[in-house]
Amino acid sequence: MPTSRPLPILRPERLRRLPRSFAWLDHRLRSGSFLQQLSPAELALYCFLALAADKDGLSCWRLDRIERELPFDAAALRQARSRLQAADLVAFQPWSGTGPDGSYQLLSLPPAAAPAPRGCAALGDILTGNTVKRT
Repeated sequence: MPTSRPLPILRPERLRRLPRSFAWLDHRLRSGSFLQQLSPAELALYCFLALAADKDGLSCWRLDRIERELPFDAAALRQARSRLQAADLVAFQPWSGTGPDGSYQLLSLPPAAAPAPRGCAALGDILTGNTVKRT
């Protein structure tokens, strides 16, 4: 979170430096409300893929290998992968047919959909005269 003045460095001897193989997560995962929409398995798989990806977001991993790295079974990881694809966060291409293993690409984040305020009419409804309250 940006601040108006610099924060003090608490432990200068442990200041982080960018290593040669650096992984990154777009801050909009948090600020764009994506985190609230992801299950623990989806978040774990997304973070794993971010750590495994090259500069273009590409990686290739066998599902059984990911299963050894994360505390989820293959079925949960397949479901997480499908939901990440449906959320337009990850692209996946199997190496053969519909196999479980393949290539992954972390996609640029789509624009976050702003949720309509609960119990309030949306601006579009007000302008069109449809002022039924949303719940």
